Amino acid sequence: MFGWKQDIALLVVLQLVLGLAYLGTVPRIYVDEVWDSSLGYSLANTGSLKHPFVEGFGGMDIHFVQNRVVLPLVCAAVFKVAGYSITAGRIGSVLFGGLAVVSLYAVMRRWFGRRQALFIGLATVIHPWFFQVSRRVRPEIYYIALALVFLWLMAIFFDSGSRRTAFFAGVLAGLSVLTHPNGLIIIFTISCAVIIWQKARLLERLVPWAALGFTIAVLPYVIYVLWAVQNPQVSFAEQMQFGMLHRSFLSDEIGRWRSFLQWPRGAPLAAIMFVSWIVAWYRSSKAEKTLATIIVLFVLILPFTTINTTAQYLAAVTPFFSALVVRLLWRIMARRAVIWQSWYKSRFVIGTAAAFVYLSTCTVAVGLMFYHLRGADFTKVINHVASVVGPDSRVYGDPIFWLGHDRYKYGPYLMVHMREPVIVSEYYSWAFKHRFGYAVRTAWLLAPPMGFGRLRDVMPPFRENWIGDWLCYRFGTKIYEFYDPYYGPMEIYRLNWDNYYKIM
Repeated sequence: MFGWKQDIALLVVLQLVLGLAYLGTVPRIYVDEVWDSSLGYSLANTGSLKHPFVEGFGGMDIHFVQNRVVLPLVCAAVFKVAGYSITAGRIGSVLFGGLAVVSLYAVMRRWFGRRQALFIGLATVIHPWFFQVSRRVRPEIYYIALALVFLWLMAIFFDSGSRRTAFFAGVLAGLSVLTHPNGLIIIFTISCAVIIWQKARLLERLVPWAALGFTIAVLPYVIYVLWAVQNPQVSFAEQMQFGMLHRSFLSDEIGRWRSFLQWPRGAPLAAIMFVSWIVAWYRSSKAEKTLATIIVLFVLILPFTTINTTAQYLAAVTPFFSALVVRLLWRIMARRAVIWQSWYKSRFVIGTAAAFVYLSTCTVAVGLMFYHLRGADFTKVINHVASVVGPDSRVYGDPIFWLGHDRYKYGPYLMVHMREPVIVSEYYSWAFKHRFGYAVRTAWLLAPPMGFGRLRDVMPPFRENWIGDWLCYRFGTKIYEFYDPYYGPMEIYRLNWDNYYKIM
């Protein structure tokens, strides 16, 4: 007979099987993975936490001081053993995905019992967004995993009142905050939700011990930042992008949710998720209300704390949505505090249909990603570029091309885009200073698209607001072009600076 140990083994095996298959190609490599993994590369090879190819971003090339240090530390450890590659960097994410699933199971088993905990874990592992973030070199899966461990420890504390548990909950909260600014948001929302719906009478014991653990966890980072900013070229405020939260909240958030829900294709799954959240407030347990509160607080706070409108930030709530969906189905099938209690056939049909929609939507999405992207090997693109430019040439291109830094001299990359014509000369002057020999032009700007859609077959016209395009247009001669079925058309230009002063 199966027990909790077998359940955990099943979840871990499923996570590893889904996580490791075609790990180097699925999902398609995204620019942020190069950005984050390069920090681990720098730490592993130079012993310094700094960006190896960025310029113009608060001194990142001297000291990296954003509160995103957990992932580089993990990647550095992996790279020391396995060498640098995106695949190696993704291994850390797969492992943290396993930690997330195990921690979620532990909490749900305590709140809803073993069988429901197993189904919640399974529903989470196959969710397309959890699948993606647990395979990317990005901080999302790191703070999701650490936040779920934190939630588990909080659940234990409110049952036991253990000071040691409160202390370690504080440590996990601190580590989550050190993964990404969103780590602070998810810890804050979990804390508020648990305190609201659990035993608030234990706060006088929780707060001081959790605060102690939190302080111990973040203190080394605080000391490091205070030391790093002594260099006048290093700006904590600029690296954290303080004062840059200027965007259209409504339209941007609608866009974020449309992408997250894959609207309109994901409408059936979106409907089930929405209904599960609504029902969580109807004749439900405190645990369900806790999950629903975590979701709504995170969703409400997120738009006011980030300038990035990416849908992957919402992946943080997928474990909690998965739990509510399973609870909804369980209550329908078990005749527990839902409408149509005496209508057995209706409940059976509704519950079965909802389960089928969730399962089929998730498995089809994951399956299609494997099918369409299994051959998306960016190494082939790097090989094309390296064969043309040679090992001693300095190359300008989107940051993803840093992956070929051992085949040619990449960058640096200027973290400013050409938005105002009055400062175009400054960008040209910067490029002239570095004497780039070649520039790589792509059909996409900055980052390949997420998902598995094909890119356009032909290059677009030169884009006026992008420095790479203008370098090619003003100073370049196209010498090579090729097409990759997963990354689209690309062009390589040789740059000639002999007429720089005439043009300028």
